[in-house]
Amino acid sequence: MIYYTQSCISPSVKIYAIEGNGFSGNIFFLDAEKPCLVDTGWEPDIAYCSGEIRELLRGRNLEHIILTHRHIDHVGGAMSFRGEFGGEIFAHEADADALIGADQESTGATLFGGRIQPMPVTKLREGQEIDLGGGESLRVIHTPGHTSGSICLLTGKGIFSGDTVFADGGVGRWDLDTGDYDMLLASVEKLAGLEIDDMYPGHGPCVEGSASRHVSLSLRQLQLLGRYG
Repeated sequence: MIYYTQSCISPSVKIYAIEGNGFSGNIFFLDAEKPCLVDTGWEPDIAYCSGEIRELLRGRNLEHIILTHRHIDHVGGAMSFRGEFGGEIFAHEADADALIGADQESTGATLFGGRIQPMPVTKLREGQEIDLGGGESLRVIHTPGHTSGSICLLTGKGIFSGDTVFADGGVGRWDLDTGDYDMLLASVEKLAGLEIDDMYPGHGPCVEGSASRHVSLSLRQLQLLGRYG
């Protein structure tokens, strides 16, 4: 299902959320002067949402395909979406080589019974701005812990949080390849220091208007897991 959600960037940038299909992560389409996707789900996901994305693009191509981390449920559709709509693929430099080389193990492809294709990836770094046109941009926040190259994308007072934090105090798992509890804790502490209203996570529902409270719950949950886990 694809639905319009409140934009935290500006009135000129609309955000459409495409709910994860099965194990797939959420996909976000940003209808900006330079249109982009944040995450791409499994490869089959293009079949159930490509028509709607094509309609939203209105004859344009994608400019950016931004991947919040290396796992197949977020990157598996990247090459299919690129083939259909164009777009430069971006990922943090700590996860990019695994995608360029199609590392089936650390991307979780083998574990979850899938396969990813090698892909051309432009490497991102902490603090980098991704231009959406019209004076709007996404700022990269490196949030390792779920994977070594996990990122969040800051948009004014909103954030695309990938699998770092979710609604209602959820946090990403750190027991898979390149995951690390201490790094995740530091990353969530970093996010808790931001003033954010809206959150667009990699799984589950979006949060509008109270994102900082949800991030604080995530930090508390993670601290408790570390203490008693």
